[in-house]
Amino acid sequence: MIYSESQTKYILLISLLVASVLIFIMLYQTRGILLVDQSDVPKEDEGDLFMAILTSDSVSDQSWGSLAYKGQVMIEDEFPVDAVLHSGLHSEELAAGKAKEAIESGAELIIGHGQEFSPFFRDLAPHHPDVQFVTIHGTATYSNQAVYTFGKGKAEYFAGLAGALKSETGRIALIEIEDEKRGSPKFYQGIHDYKPEAEVFSQSVTSREDGAEAVGVMDALLEKGVDVIYSKGNAFNRDIIERAKEEDVYVIGYIEDQSYMARDYVLTSVTNDVPKAYVAILEDYFSEEGIPGGVTILGENEGVVELAPFGPMFTKKELEFIESEFKRHTRGELTF
Repeated sequence: MIYSESQTKYILLISLLVASVLIFIMLYQTRGILLVDQSDVPKEDEGDLFMAILTSDSVSDQSWGSLAYKGQVMIEDEFPVDAVLHSGLHSEELAAGKAKEAIESGAELIIGHGQEFSPFFRDLAPHHPDVQFVTIHGTATYSNQAVYTFGKGKAEYFAGLAGALKSETGRIALIEIEDEKRGSPKFYQGIHDYKPEAEVFSQSVTSREDGAEAVGVMDALLEKGVDVIYSKGNAFNRDIIERAKEEDVYVIGYIEDQSYMARDYVLTSVTNDVPKAYVAILEDYFSEEGIPGGVTILGENEGVVELAPFGPMFTKKELEFIESEFKRHTRGELTF
């Protein structure tokens, strides 16, 4: 019995010593962690740029506004930014209200997804010199205002060539959105360089969302004998392409490669990778020079504008001819 009690006391003593050593080690390690220089410990979101994106459209699939959302996702993935997106800003009053709200919340960069934001950015810019205002397309007046737009010259020239090759009537049309109507001179040139006798019609619609209005404009053009239409409306293009299938005419798509809608009717598409424009804006913002004032034109070099593959309606001979013209342009023998 005496031996058993002594053994028990010995075991308890050893256990206490082991526990004490373990506690001491834990406390020492904790002390080491607490003494680490906190400036070396990264803090989540510390130093992120707070910015806002404004769009007048919804962010549903196939909408212009959806490209603002994709731009937001892309820049938040690539840059230290915290971006808030305000959509459905159908009036200048709503847009201006959200812009002021963003400024009051500390936004240092505000991007307007469309040229409609230029006028009230012009009004806000002189009163908020520390805020950078940028629009996709549009105009800029002050040094803290900037515009990023797309140089579609090469893509539209060869889209014009494609239209000239496939038009049997020699009547080709361009449909644009009224508020964004800037013309497409290189498209016209591409047509006339290869089909000088061609007649080109230019029409516009009031809303990028109004497919019924766009189809009405298209029907009027079809009555004039138009058999190729370059439709520059990413939202209403679905309606235009559906009508083209019914009327057996060709379409040149816009914004994205729209051949998936009607492979046998879409000649090609002038694609605009709008989210990459957001990347270009943020690259400039974080550069030593910062965002340049005035207008910055983005194109093939930035991967923003490209020409989608040509459809199956082109013969091998036609494709070889187009390729030869591409090569002539690359060599500097074909200028426009």
